[in-house]
Amino acid sequence: MQKPVTQEELDFVACESDRFESEKIKWRNELIQQTLEQREREHEHDILLAREEVKKRYEEAERMREEKYKQWQKFCEKINLQYEKERLRRQKDFQVEQAKWSQEAEKKKGRGGDKSSRRKKVAKENEKIEAEKKALNKLASDEALKEEERYRQYLKLINDNIAKDPQLKQASLDSRKNITLALNTLTNDRTKIIDIASRLDRMFKTAQNNQRLYYFLLNYTAKGIVKHAEVDVLSNEAAAFPFAHVSVLVSTEHSDFMEKFMMARFVKKCPYVLPRYYARLSNQNINDLRKKMGYKQNEEEDAYFKRMCAILALYCAIMQTVPLIPNRINPYSMDHAWIWLARLLNLPPQKITPFLLYTFLKVAGAQVVQVYKGQATKILYVIFKAYVHQPPPEIKALLTSSPAAMSRLKTFLEDASRKGFIEPEGSVPK
Repeated sequence: MQKPVTQEELDFVACESDRFESEKIKWRNELIQQTLEQREREHEHDILLAREEVKKRYEEAERMREEKYKQWQKFCEKINLQYEKERLRRQKDFQVEQAKWSQEAEKKKGRGGDKSSRRKKVAKENEKIEAEKKALNKLASDEALKEEERYRQYLKLINDNIAKDPQLKQASLDSRKNITLALNTLTNDRTKIIDIASRLDRMFKTAQNNQRLYYFLLNYTAKGIVKHAEVDVLSNEAAAFPFAHVSVLVSTEHSDFMEKFMMARFVKKCPYVLPRYYARLSNQNINDLRKKMGYKQNEEEDAYFKRMCAILALYCAIMQTVPLIPNRINPYSMDHAWIWLARLLNLPPQKITPFLLYTFLKVAGAQVVQVYKGQATKILYVIFKAYVHQPPPEIKALLTSSPAAMSRLKTFLEDASRKGFIEPEGSVPK
């Protein structure tokens, strides 16, 4: 028979059970505490390693920045050296010409009062011509002047032989209405852009069997697009991109459209697409000069600058546009933008220069950096140094003549140096 369990035994078992549970809880707490301490030590170790890695990366970035800065200094020194060599060469050429004139004057000296008077007059006229030539060299590059002459010849041929022909006007009446309607209803929508470009393409191809009518319609379209730039883009730069896309798509199928018509219209309305400056020459009528510069009648300078920038914005949009239809190539792509920027920077700055440079960088700056990478970074550093960091006297003068434009350009360049260039609004159709 089993011995009955006493109360004392039951109390002993209960006490041992409680002690066991207490020890078990104590052991668990100690284990948790050890685990927490171990994790804390590991966390501190990780933080130490992370700090060392950040420090190492910072030191590497600082070293790279120093190297880039030294490269920029060498690049600027090289440019300054080239500029000084060119200045000395031109000065030497001028001195040689002066010596020739002096020798010729000495040889012809004493041949009579009338001849001497004529000789002095001719020499004076030659000096004036040379001075004007030197002035022109500071207003545009030789290549830009050649291009201007070519585009103005295109424009003259268009105006003399096509644009004013009453028969062509009558024959193109319906087509002109359709072109005007298409351009007026254009929006920055991918489907709309392709649809309008296709309609224009079909219209032009239908007229190709009559070359004069074909050229008339191309000219009318180019004229209409540039006119929209003067109005629509003037109030909203983003409006340049749908017209740029249509222009590029049309030019991929009609090669003459961009070269003979759009560029001719651009140069007539805005010579700064070359870029090209103007100065009043001797005996030049001020109205003739204003007409060449693209001024409208009685137009104020401020309104003129804004309109020029609107047209330039369209040209910049065209240069950075990639055709929306695959396997087509933009005939006026980013190499033209690089040429434009290089030409502008090689010319002495004018009152309108900060307006033009701001427009170009705002519309095409991001694409220039993307395409030309290191080369773009170098030339943009030169711009930043000239207009923000260490402006030379001729650029400092713009702070008086164009204070608002200079302030806006400086702010833009400072933001771009910190954050990079931002893709302009509207560059990608919806």
